[in-house]
Amino acid sequence: MGHHYALRRYGVALLLPTILLVGMVTLYPFAFTRPWPANPIFELMTGLSHAFDMAQNIVLFIPLGMALRWFLAGCSVPLPGQRAGVILLSASVALGIEVAQLTIPGRTAALLDVVANTSGAALGAWWLAQPMLPLVERLGFWIHQGVRMTPAWVVFVGLAIWLAGSTWMVTRWQRATLPTTWSDRYTLQIGAADDGRRFWPGYVGFTALYNRAFTADDAQAVQTPGDAIARQPLFAYDFSELPPAGNGPFARPLVAQGRPTLTESGVGVGYQRWLMSSEPLRGVAAEIARTRAFTLVAQVAAREPDRTTEGLIVNFGRGIDGHNISLIQAGADLLVRMRLPLTRVADDRPPLRFADVFPDGQPRLLALSYDGAVARLFVDGQAHPQWYTFGPGEALINRWLPVQTHQIGGWTIALAGAICLPLALAGLPWRGGRWPPITIAVVGPLLISSAPWLVIAQSLSGGMLVASSATVLVGCTLAYWLTRSYSADDNL
Repeated sequence: MGHHYALRRYGVALLLPTILLVGMVTLYPFAFTRPWPANPIFELMTGLSHAFDMAQNIVLFIPLGMALRWFLAGCSVPLPGQRAGVILLSASVALGIEVAQLTIPGRTAALLDVVANTSGAALGAWWLAQPMLPLVERLGFWIHQGVRMTPAWVVFVGLAIWLAGSTWMVTRWQRATLPTTWSDRYTLQIGAADDGRRFWPGYVGFTALYNRAFTADDAQAVQTPGDAIARQPLFAYDFSELPPAGNGPFARPLVAQGRPTLTESGVGVGYQRWLMSSEPLRGVAAEIARTRAFTLVAQVAAREPDRTTEGLIVNFGRGIDGHNISLIQAGADLLVRMRLPLTRVADDRPPLRFADVFPDGQPRLLALSYDGAVARLFVDGQAHPQWYTFGPGEALINRWLPVQTHQIGGWTIALAGAICLPLALAGLPWRGGRWPPITIAVVGPLLISSAPWLVIAQSLSGGMLVASSATVLVGCTLAYWLTRSYSADDNL
């Protein structure tokens, strides 16, 4: 009985985090890029872009095969049944993943992946489960002995230091989502960059920038140039005349480049015709940094809603790579780039993409609102169904890996779980009782999830609380279960 109990224990302990890892890696809508050019012969023969894809799918399922083999052996399943069970269960998991990937953006389903995943599980079960078991048993025994000798108060102090440091880190990286790095050297451009590149053919009725985030009521109330000016913008321009009339404390005269045309829809720009402020809009950056929020409003009509190349509608920046805030047409979609401490200077990642904003050439009133955490778009006074919430996870990860639009929000949830993982140590039987460390483990998720609120109201805090609490609960349960009595044979 001790032999079977130990095998089931190891199998479940490895199975739970493995399933979680496999789910995150295979079902999250990551945007993959090829690390090197594809091998045409290999791709023709296998359907894969390169051998690295197959190697990843094999390695990913190796721990799953080991966990299933241990669990089935612990349930007294005979050896032929263990082998059949590993193949059937791992193939079922792999097939379910491929079916799910059919509906996930950025994912590509392939039956060959099922073969690779199942092969990896078989490799783990056949070649690694047996030799790894004595090592796992021995390592577990040493950890168990070390835990029995460590006073609970030492663990309490260590976890308290970790929790304090993690809370500081979350608040620090949350500040990286605030619009506090805008440049005072940038000009305002309408219809192209200041060097005449990336033209946008269309019409502009008016535009305005505010040092606060709009609500839905605000967006509905701003329908005309008069409405925009009445709500005290930092700058506003009415394009019903040429040159446009500027209003607001930071407005500067707009100078025509080429020959923009004046129509009933506003000023027509595009193809060697655009407008640019005569000098940088100095002072705007300091005002935005003071309030930590902004809203950019623009009434525009796309002349070519089906164009595939990007065109700069409103660009408060310099050139095509430097932006404080930019509205860009990309086909029927609106692409938004804004400068934050988390973004990269070169291309202001991550960009925000709002789908189907320009289905036709009719005028649209756009209001892009950002309160330091949540970016919302209002189209003709109505909230666009897409919105993005930035958190400390995006700011941290974007320093090494460019975050894609559909990943915004996911990295913060992952960060909350990762920094709460050490709190699961509270479930081990430390000498002198477990209650002091458990106290830290209980309050830890609450502190981590509420840390962004020290900087700005963060709607991701609820998800962070769920992720961190689940991490601590499952981790403590596994730690307690694994460190009970030890009695296992090292034969399968």
